[in-house]
Amino acid sequence: MKLFYLFFVFISFNTEALTCVVTDEMQSEDNRKYGDKLSIETRLKESNYIVEIKLPQKIDNGKIKNIALFADSVKEPTFFAPLETFEEDGNILTWYSIDSGFIRKHFIVVSFGDDCGSSIIKEVIYA
Repeated sequence: MKLFYLFFVFISFNTEALTCVVTDEMQSEDNRKYGDKLSIETRLKESNYIVEIKLPQKIDNGKIKNIALFADSVKEPTFFAPLETFEEDGNILTWYSIDSGFIRKHFIVVSFGDDCGSSIIKEVIYA
Protein backbone atom coordinates (compact mmCIF):
# COMPACT_ATOMS: atom_id res chain seq x y z
CA MET A 1 0.00 0.00 0.00
CA LYS A 2 2.87 2.38 0.82
CA LEU A 3 4.39 1.72 -2.59
CA PHE A 4 1.05 2.55 -4.23
CA TYR A 5 0.88 5.85 -2.28
CA LEU A 6 4.48 6.75 -3.17
CA PHE A 7 3.71 6.11 -6.83
CA PHE A 8 0.86 8.65 -6.78
CA VAL A 9 2.96 11.21 -4.88
CA PHE A 10 5.70 10.84 -7.49
CA ILE A 11 3.19 11.25 -10.33
CA SER A 12 1.73 14.36 -8.63
CA PHE A 13 5.13 16.05 -8.32
CA ASN A 14 6.12 15.01 -11.82
CA THR A 15 2.91 16.44 -13.27
CA GLU A 16 3.41 19.67 -11.33
CA ALA A 17 6.89 20.05 -12.79
CA LEU A 18 5.63 19.61 -16.35
CA THR A 19 2.78 22.10 -16.04
CA CYS A 20 3.25 25.55 -17.54
CA VAL A 21 0.82 28.37 -16.90
CA VAL A 22 0.86 31.37 -19.25
CA THR A 23 -1.16 34.34 -18.08
CA ASP A 24 -2.85 36.88 -20.35
CA GLU A 25 -0.30 39.44 -19.18
CA MET A 26 2.60 37.16 -20.18
CA GLN A 27 1.00 36.60 -23.60
CA SER A 28 0.48 40.34 -24.10
CA GLU A 29 4.12 40.98 -23.21
CA ASP A 30 5.29 38.34 -25.74
CA ASN A 31 3.10 39.94 -28.44
CA ARG A 32 4.47 43.38 -27.59
CA LYS A 33 8.11 42.23 -27.62
CA TYR A 34 8.02 39.86 -30.60
CA GLY A 35 4.89 40.64 -32.64
CA ASP A 36 6.78 42.71 -35.21
CA LYS A 37 8.95 39.69 -36.07
CA LEU A 38 5.91 37.85 -37.48
CA SER A 39 4.92 39.01 -40.96
CA ILE A 40 1.51 38.00 -42.36
CA GLU A 41 0.71 39.00 -45.93
CA THR A 42 -2.61 38.31 -47.64
CA ARG A 43 -3.57 38.71 -51.27
CA LEU A 44 -6.75 37.90 -53.15
CA LYS A 45 -6.33 35.80 -56.29
CA GLU A 46 -9.65 35.20 -58.03
CA SER A 47 -11.88 33.94 -55.19
CA ASN A 48 -9.08 32.67 -52.91
CA TYR A 49 -6.89 34.41 -50.38
CA ILE A 50 -3.24 33.39 -50.32
CA VAL A 51 -1.75 33.94 -46.86
CA GLU A 52 2.04 34.00 -46.50
CA ILE A 53 3.69 33.96 -43.09
CA LYS A 54 7.35 34.78 -42.48
CA LEU A 55 9.49 34.97 -39.35
CA PRO A 56 13.09 34.46 -38.26
CA GLN A 57 14.31 30.99 -37.26
CA LYS A 58 15.04 32.15 -33.72
CA ILE A 59 13.54 34.78 -31.46
CA ASP A 60 15.72 35.68 -28.43
CA ASN A 61 17.69 32.42 -28.76
CA GLY A 62 14.49 30.34 -28.84
CA LYS A 63 14.00 28.23 -31.95
CA ILE A 64 10.59 28.16 -33.59
CA LYS A 65 8.70 25.05 -32.41
CA ASN A 66 5.44 25.28 -34.34
CA ILE A 67 3.03 27.51 -36.21
CA ALA A 68 -0.73 26.96 -36.24
CA LEU A 69 -3.91 28.47 -37.64
CA PHE A 70 -6.89 28.98 -35.29
CA ALA A 71 -10.41 30.01 -36.34
CA ASP A 72 -12.72 32.23 -34.28
CA SER A 73 -10.74 32.04 -31.01
CA VAL A 74 -7.38 30.82 -29.75
CA LYS A 75 -8.82 29.56 -26.45
CA GLU A 76 -11.89 27.87 -27.97
CA PRO A 77 -11.26 27.45 -31.70
CA THR A 78 -13.87 26.12 -34.09
CA PHE A 79 -11.01 25.01 -36.33
CA PHE A 80 -7.31 24.36 -35.72
CA ALA A 81 -4.55 23.32 -38.14
CA PRO A 82 -0.80 23.10 -37.68
CA LEU A 83 1.03 24.68 -40.61
CA GLU A 84 4.01 23.03 -42.25
CA THR A 85 7.06 25.26 -42.43
CA PHE A 86 10.09 25.48 -44.66
CA GLU A 87 13.29 27.50 -44.60
CA GLU A 88 14.24 30.12 -47.15
CA ASP A 89 17.02 32.73 -46.90
CA GLY A 90 17.43 32.14 -43.15
CA ASN A 91 13.73 32.65 -42.42
CA ILE A 92 10.86 30.30 -41.58
CA LEU A 93 8.02 30.45 -44.10
CA THR A 94 4.59 28.90 -44.33
CA TRP A 95 1.42 29.62 -46.26
CA TYR A 96 -2.16 28.57 -46.80
CA SER A 97 -4.95 29.33 -49.23
CA ILE A 98 -8.59 29.82 -48.30
CA ASP A 99 -11.72 30.47 -50.33
CA SER A 100 -13.00 33.97 -49.65
CA GLY A 101 -16.39 32.49 -48.73
CA PHE A 102 -14.78 30.81 -45.68
CA ILE A 103 -13.24 33.98 -44.27
CA ARG A 104 -13.85 34.45 -40.57
CA LYS A 105 -11.67 35.55 -37.66
CA HIS A 106 -8.34 33.70 -37.99
CA PHE A 107 -5.25 33.79 -35.80
CA ILE A 108 -1.69 32.62 -36.37
CA VAL A 109 0.02 31.29 -33.25
CA VAL A 110 3.79 30.78 -33.22
CA SER A 111 5.48 28.97 -30.33
CA PHE A 112 9.22 29.18 -29.75
CA GLY A 113 11.74 28.37 -27.06
CA ASP A 114 11.53 25.60 -24.48
CA ASP A 115 8.41 23.90 -23.15
CA CYS A 116 7.36 27.06 -21.33
CA GLY A 117 8.79 29.30 -24.00
CA SER A 118 7.14 32.29 -25.57
CA SER A 119 4.49 32.61 -28.24
CA ILE A 120 3.12 35.20 -30.63
CA ILE A 121 -0.58 35.45 -31.46
CA LYS A 122 -1.53 37.61 -34.41
CA GLU A 123 -4.86 38.04 -36.17
CA VAL A 124 -4.92 37.53 -39.94
CA ILE A 125 -6.36 40.58 -41.69
CA TYR A 126 -7.85 39.70 -45.07
CA ALA A 127 -7.61 42.87 -47.14
